[in-house]
Amino acid sequence: MKTALLVLASTIASLLLGIWIAAYLTVPGIAMSVKGDPLVIYDPEIGAIPNPSSHNRRIYPAIKDRKAFAFDVYTNDRGARVDGPGQKSPARVDILTVGDSFTWGYALENPQTYAATVGRELGASVSNLAMASYGTTQALQILRRNRDLAPKLIVYGMIAHHFERNVMPCAPSYYPFCLDVSHVASDKQGKLRIAPPWSNGVQRLQQQLAGDYYNPVSWLTHGIDVIQGRIEYARATFDEADEPTKDRAMAFLLREMERTAAEMGTQLLVVYLPTNYWGPPKGLAGAIGNIRLLDLTESFARNKELGGPNPYIVGDGHPSAAGNALIANEIVKYVRREGLLK
Repeated sequence: MKTALLVLASTIASLLLGIWIAAYLTVPGIAMSVKGDPLVIYDPEIGAIPNPSSHNRRIYPAIKDRKAFAFDVYTNDRGARVDGPGQKSPARVDILTVGDSFTWGYALENPQTYAATVGRELGASVSNLAMASYGTTQALQILRRNRDLAPKLIVYGMIAHHFERNVMPCAPSYYPFCLDVSHVASDKQGKLRIAPPWSNGVQRLQQQLAGDYYNPVSWLTHGIDVIQGRIEYARATFDEADEPTKDRAMAFLLREMERTAAEMGTQLLVVYLPTNYWGPPKGLAGAIGNIRLLDLTESFARNKELGGPNPYIVGDGHPSAAGNALIANEIVKYVRREGLLK
């Protein structure tokens, strides 16, 4: 009996030690804190969606090559970014924007984002339903859910990394475990489809960020969940798709976005937003088809050559306020020239 009890106790101790090491000791902290409501909520089809009617303040301390900063995120009842609390979405809008943090407006207040600036310049109503870490997959799904807004123009802000995100079950996040999202997968016959998230990565990330795991039950359940998330992340990165697969997924999603826009009777504009002045992946030329494409690579390069303001946040890579102004200016010129809001 004593031997059995010793074996049981040592086994339990080893398991608890393993959970502590895998789920806590080796998971680094992040240089960010949050106040207010959750930024996103879990959705079983998409993974993470903007938290409607919420206020989230994100605070980043100073680190190498970057000053301390903070910004507020307010959303309306649809989850679109707005200037302040308590705003309701109109029944219809002129422009609907989808995309990732470049379009959502990372590190900026909403009036500084290119989506809001385009609306002001064109005298048009805008619903910005982009969200950080999104790819084309989630942009398409969010568009479909909000088709009743009946916009005259859909603007999809694309970056090069979307080719990778579209086929990744784990979205980019602060932690080395999976933030599960929808993704393009293929069946046994090779037909492409949008697969749902593997598990609730939103709860996992938010509980880790809040440090809400100090009672024994939460410590154990969250620790096991983090280990699951780390296994998912390892699986996703081990099975990383090759370039032809990424290109095929992008073409599939763009055709679906094009079809959705046609069903809505609206114009679709893809705006390529260069990261660190990089041009679009080679696969975009074949994937874009007949969709309108506004590639801003040359605009960013020209701004640099002329000594214009830095369009990127120093030490980060996201568009700065100046970068968002540049993007908005190019979109406004294109929309007016092509008469896309008539």
